[in-house]
Amino acid sequence: MTEEFVSDYCLNLRQGDIVDLGSLILASDQDSSPEVVNTEGGVAILSQTCDIVQSSKTRCLVAPVISADKQDFSDARKGRKPLLLYLESDKEMSGAHVADMERATSVPKSLLVGCKVLARYGAEASENGMRVIAARVGRAFSRFPFPDEVYPVFRELRGRVQTKSGTQSAFGKVIDIVRDLRVSSDQWANPGRRLILFVIVPEAQLIPIEDMDPNWEWDPIRIKGLKKGETEAELDLNRVATLILENAGEDMTTLARLWAKFGELLQNTLLQPSLNNEVISFEVEVLSDAEMSYQRFMQTESLDLEVLSGEEHQT
Repeated sequence: MTEEFVSDYCLNLRQGDIVDLGSLILASDQDSSPEVVNTEGGVAILSQTCDIVQSSKTRCLVAPVISADKQDFSDARKGRKPLLLYLESDKEMSGAHVADMERATSVPKSLLVGCKVLARYGAEASENGMRVIAARVGRAFSRFPFPDEVYPVFRELRGRVQTKSGTQSAFGKVIDIVRDLRVSSDQWANPGRRLILFVIVPEAQLIPIEDMDPNWEWDPIRIKGLKKGETEAELDLNRVATLILENAGEDMTTLARLWAKFGELLQNTLLQPSLNNEVISFEVEVLSDAEMSYQRFMQTESLDLEVLSGEEHQT
């Protein structure tokens, strides 16, 4: 991108832009003077583009861009820490950025005028990449409030996913393939809930049931990496994850069967042992993003593992 500076009235700014504003003044969490935060990486624009360019709006919501480590980038990109805004680079830029929306604050738009635009993530304000950014900003402030009573059932799943995601372990690599974890319930208000966890994977990873080979058998001939004599009953989550990685791009029926086994083990080892009178059943279904209908999407809630903290959760 050519060198660009924020124009008068911020008419050229867009949501997601990173602007070279050197510091922010944030409210202190104690009875003391406001905190001045150094923002050497700039600030990300959070306000909607239509609000930014309207002269009737005098302030703009921004968040400091942070120096993120590999885990923060992974968590932000996968939506596991919704308050970390992941900004993907476009073809004209290298790398990516993460903004800390927990420290978001509004500033006078006049303060931004003349500042250098450090990064921009789409050629057009209404293109798909900008819609993704808008959805990420919105999600941070519209997450579903799971009832306190369901948190214990998520404890093992949360612990495994958060410790392994972004690592070189087979389980971690497979979880990083997953597009989203979404949950539905027959009802949320009372004990006796029946939950379903939808593990959503890219379409390239999972063919429809009708396209699967009906003559498929559990056999080393069909499953790349399967040891001689190794049975389906012997497999644990890590072993199935290893086989998923080894069979990616190979026989699609085999890959679909392995994903189904992965979902079965999630259900049997990480969810069902924690069932109680509050949650009496918790099934797992693995499906592709192409199979996730709008109706089903609207009936489910994204599982924000960052906030499923069991005893740490406070209402």
